[in-house]
Amino acid sequence: MSHLKERKEKICLNCNANLYGRYCHVCGQENLEPKETVWHLTTHFFNDITHFDGKFFSTVKLLVTKPGLLSKEYMIGRRASYLNPIRMYVFTSAIFFLIFFSLSVGNKMVNFNETHTSPNDPKEGIADWESQKNDLEKKIFSNADKDVASEFKDSIEVLNEKIAAVRKLYGDSSTRKFSEYEVGLLVLRPNVDSLRKTGIPNDMANKLNSSFKKKSDYDSTENIWGNYQTVPAYDSAQERLPVNKKDGFFKKLFTRKLIAVNEEVRKDKKSYFEHFKENFIHSFPKILFISLPFFALILNLVYIRRKQFYYTNHCIFAIHLYCAIFILMLLLIILSKLSNAVSWEWLNVVDAIITVAVWVYIIFYTYRAMRVFYMQKRLKTFLKYCIVCLLAFLVNIILLVIFIVVSAISV
Repeated sequence: MSHLKERKEKICLNCNANLYGRYCHVCGQENLEPKETVWHLTTHFFNDITHFDGKFFSTVKLLVTKPGLLSKEYMIGRRASYLNPIRMYVFTSAIFFLIFFSLSVGNKMVNFNETHTSPNDPKEGIADWESQKNDLEKKIFSNADKDVASEFKDSIEVLNEKIAAVRKLYGDSSTRKFSEYEVGLLVLRPNVDSLRKTGIPNDMANKLNSSFKKKSDYDSTENIWGNYQTVPAYDSAQERLPVNKKDGFFKKLFTRKLIAVNEEVRKDKKSYFEHFKENFIHSFPKILFISLPFFALILNLVYIRRKQFYYTNHCIFAIHLYCAIFILMLLLIILSKLSNAVSWEWLNVVDAIITVAVWVYIIFYTYRAMRVFYMQKRLKTFLKYCIVCLLAFLVNIILLVIFIVVSAISV
């Protein structure tokens, strides 16, 4: 009930029906003065979300302390005194993940990869070298001095080596740019074996190979998607193939994504895995949201002989169970962060004891909720509890693998 002043007029402002009390018997609107303050508007908004007038806290108290009872009350029709299950799930999951993500923010992404160049070093690519070649060729054509023309030709030869080295690994249409150090590695790499034959010491050749290995951007070790280092290189190779030998649509799509992921890993492995971790952590709400109807389906299959329970009843039970776990886990997260921030020895001991107690209670909570809601004997409930936990574990593992793959390729 709102705390705004009731209107004296007994005509509903919404449907013009005659009123016989505070609420309209036709549309249900409360007969209140339409003018309201900012405070009333704010409290009304918060009340609509949480039913702050006592319904939210009474629902949470019953949910946590009386496993299964809230679902049972909802099933038999006692609903007005408690918060709607869908609204409660949205609210508790939103609060849980809001606090979880805000307390789990890691350090900023940084590149720990060893580098021999500074960010300000100029980088060039095939297009730049082709342009430089054209300029040099024009100068050769317009310059009669043979010595100067010879220098220009030497410069053109160097540019050709750079272009050939890049095209060998990245394809003809590569737009990637490289520092002088990176280009030096590209040009030198194919010639290490030749240098070894001409007399370069083995230890020096091994050091060069080690440098190439560390600079994994140019590691052309064959893998499941071939020797292509970039997507343009793969696309360029596909264009040169006959139509009957080109990859199909799905294989091409999958291969291009794998090459892109591989390229991101080579560029900055540390940053890639940091982004992967962030993507995966932010997938938890999606995993839980998707797993909920599957969990209800498992319950429906396990209790398929109980005809009085419909799939929606199992969904309500699953929602209440998830909400209770969110609340209990939130307690653990806050207590853990508090103990880490304060660093009091006695608080760490209390945190450890409460953590163990809460985990034991979560395990017991599910069993007790099933026993109260489905009203079966202890042994039968325990056996079904084990089956439900096993199947739910398998479903979550499958969802986990799917989201790991999605997180990996979406970085």
